Amino acid sequence: MAFRCINLLRIIRNTNILRHNLITTSVALPEEVKIIKPKKYRTEDNLVYIEDPDNFGTLSKTAHTQIEDLEDEDDVKEEQFLQKVPLASKKLTTKQYADLIKQYLKHKRLKEAIDVLEVRMLKDDRVKPVNYIYNILIGACADVGYTKKAFKLYNDMKRRSLKPSGDTYTCLFNACANSPWQVDGLKNATHLREIMIEKGIEPNLTNYNAMIKAFGWCGDLSTAFKLVDEMVQKKIKIRIHTLNHLLHACISDKTNGLRHALIVWRKMLKLREKPNIYTFNLMLKCVKDCNLGSKDDIVELINTIQMLVPQVNSNVKQLELVNKSDNMLKKGQEKQLLLGAADSETAASNDNTNITHNPDKSQDVVDIDNKEKVTLEFVNKLDRVKTNERVVPNLLSKVLNMERVTGLQEVHTVQDKFAVIGGQDDFLAEMQAFSVKPNVKTFTQMLPLLENNTESENKLLEAMKSSEVNADIDFYNMLIKKRCLRMDYDAAIDVKKIIENEAEYRKKRFPHSKKFKLNVNIMTYGVLAMACNTKESAEKLLKDMNEKKIKVNIEILGTLLRQGTAKSQFGYITFIMNVVRSENIQLNDVFLKHLEAFNDKCHQIIKKKQGSEVFIKAYEKFLKYYTSWLKEINLEEVLKTEHPWQQFRQNYPETLQRDGVVIKEPKKFYKRNRKYVPYVPKIVN
Repeated sequence: MAFRCINLLRIIRNTNILRHNLITTSVALPEEVKIIKPKKYRTEDNLVYIEDPDNFGTLSKTAHTQIEDLEDEDDVKEEQFLQKVPLASKKLTTKQYADLIKQYLKHKRLKEAIDVLEVRMLKDDRVKPVNYIYNILIGACADVGYTKKAFKLYNDMKRRSLKPSGDTYTCLFNACANSPWQVDGLKNATHLREIMIEKGIEPNLTNYNAMIKAFGWCGDLSTAFKLVDEMVQKKIKIRIHTLNHLLHACISDKTNGLRHALIVWRKMLKLREKPNIYTFNLMLKCVKDCNLGSKDDIVELINTIQMLVPQVNSNVKQLELVNKSDNMLKKGQEKQLLLGAADSETAASNDNTNITHNPDKSQDVVDIDNKEKVTLEFVNKLDRVKTNERVVPNLLSKVLNMERVTGLQEVHTVQDKFAVIGGQDDFLAEMQAFSVKPNVKTFTQMLPLLENNTESENKLLEAMKSSEVNADIDFYNMLIKKRCLRMDYDAAIDVKKIIENEAEYRKKRFPHSKKFKLNVNIMTYGVLAMACNTKESAEKLLKDMNEKKIKVNIEILGTLLRQGTAKSQFGYITFIMNVVRSENIQLNDVFLKHLEAFNDKCHQIIKKKQGSEVFIKAYEKFLKYYTSWLKEINLEEVLKTEHPWQQFRQNYPETLQRDGVVIKEPKKFYKRNRKYVPYVPKIVN
C-alpha cells in the first residue's frame, strides 16, 4: 500500500514538471511547430484564467471568426434607431408638415409629397402622423387615380390606430372612380362598401355622393340607383348634388344613358330641385356620348315623361307606340299612333320621393353593336317651312307641348339628339328660366352638338358675346379641330386670326389681369397640324412654334405624318422623320403604326403593279432611308408600354420649366410682432 502511494506521487510530480516546462521554458522544436500561449484573464478576486470564461467552443478559430461576422439586420437597425435620436428642434408641427405637403401637391409632385410622410416624418423626425396628413395624401392619390397607393395609405393609417373619418372614405371612393381600370375600381369600391357595412359605419351625404359617383363611373349603374333608394329610406334629402352624381353615372352607359338622364331630370323637377350649371353641362355631355336605347326603351321613356309632366292641353290623347314593321315608319310617312297606359313599373316610379329606376332592364333589350340604333325625334303634322315655331318638344322643359306629336322617326346623329332637349336656342332659354348663367364649358360642350357648318358656329360665338362669356383657348382649339375634321382648312386657319385679334383686344382692355389673357398653347398647334397638307405648311407651323418657344412633341409630329401618309408625299414623310431624329424626340407606338401602314400600302401598290415608275423610285429611296432610320432608334424602348402609375412612383425630372419651382421650408420659430405700449393709469373722475 505504501509502495503504491509513492509511485502515484512520483507520477504527479513528473506531470507538473512537464507542464511547467511546456509553458515557461523554450523547448527546441522544429520551425514548422509554433506554440501559441493562451491569454490570461484576471478577475476581481485575483483569480487567473488561462482562457476567457465567457467564450465557449473556441477550438476552431475559423468557425469563431465566422460567427463574429454574422450580425442580425434587425439588431443593427435597432441600434441605429437608438443611437440616432432626432433633435426636438428639428421636428415640425402638424400644420407645418401639411403646408409642406400642399406645396408639393400644388406643383403636381405627388412622390415628393408622399415622401414627406413616409421618409421625413416617420423615419427622420419620428413624428406620429394624424388623420389630417393621411387624408390630404389619400385625396391627392384619388385625384390622379392612384388607387393602389390610396388604399395602402388607408391600411397604414389603420395599423397606426388612427380611426378613418368620413373624409377618408370619400377620398377612397373618389380613388375608385378615377381608377384607370373600371374592373379594379369596381372591386375596390365594392370591398370598401362591405367594410363600412360590416363595421357599422353610417355614410353621410358626402359619402353617398362619392359612392354613387364611384359605382356609376365603374359601370355599375344599378348599384348607383340602389344607393339613391337607400338614401330615401334613411330619410336623407335628395339634393341637386346627388342628382348630378347620378347624371355622372348615366354617362357611363353609352347605350341607354340619355334615357336614364332624362328620367333623372324629370325626377329632379318632381322633387322641385333647382338645377345648377353642372346639371346642364352634364346633360350636354350625356347627349354627346349616350343614346336613347331601343324602341321599347323609347316607349317607356315617353310613357314615364307623360305621367310625370303636366300637359299644355289636358284633352290631348295619348299615343300608343306599336312595334310593327318598319314600313309604317318610312320617311315622309306620318301616321297617327296612340300611346297606351304605362306599365306598373313606370307607375310605381311616379312617387314624389322614390327615385327607383331599373337600368338593367334596358341593357338587355338592345345590343349597340349588333342591332339598329334608335333614338327619338318628334314629327309634326304641319309643314315645317310655313311655321317658325319649334316642332320638336323640349324634353327638359317643365311643361311639354305634345299636341303636335304624331310618331317616331329614327335618329342617328348628335345634332338630332340635341334637338330633343331643345337645341341651342331652347337650351339656353331653359338655363335662363332657371336663372343659371352659362359658362365657357357650356359652350365648349355645345360646340360638337351643332350642325357642321360655319353659320351655326358663328351663331354660337354671338351667343357667347350676348351672354358675356369670354372664350378660352380650349374653346378655340375645339373649334379648329371641328373645322379640320370636316376638311374646312381655310376656316380653321381663320380661327387663329380670331385668337390673335381677341388677345390684342383683351390686352388693351385688361392689361394687368391674368384671368383674361389668351395665348396659344401646344394644343393649338396640335389641332392646326391637322390642316397642314403640304411640307411647306408643316415647315411654317414648326417655325412658328420655334418662335413662340414651344417645343414640338411626338403627338404633333404624328399628326403631320398622318397628313403626309394620306397623300403619299415621300418628301413630307422624310422631313418629319428627320425632325424626330434631329430633335431626339421619344417615339410612341402610334407614330410607328403610321409608318408601318404606309409601308404596307406602298408595297401592295407595287405588288399589284398600280404604281408609276416615279412612285417606285421614290418608294425605293424611302425604304432605304426607313431601314437605316429604324436601326438608329431603340424599338424595345418605344414599344414598351408605360404603367399609368409609373409617373407617381418617381420624382419629377428637373427640367428647364421647373427651375422656378421653389419649395419653402416652414419656419421653426415664429416671431410675434409686438409693439411696446407704455402703461398709463386710468384716472377716474
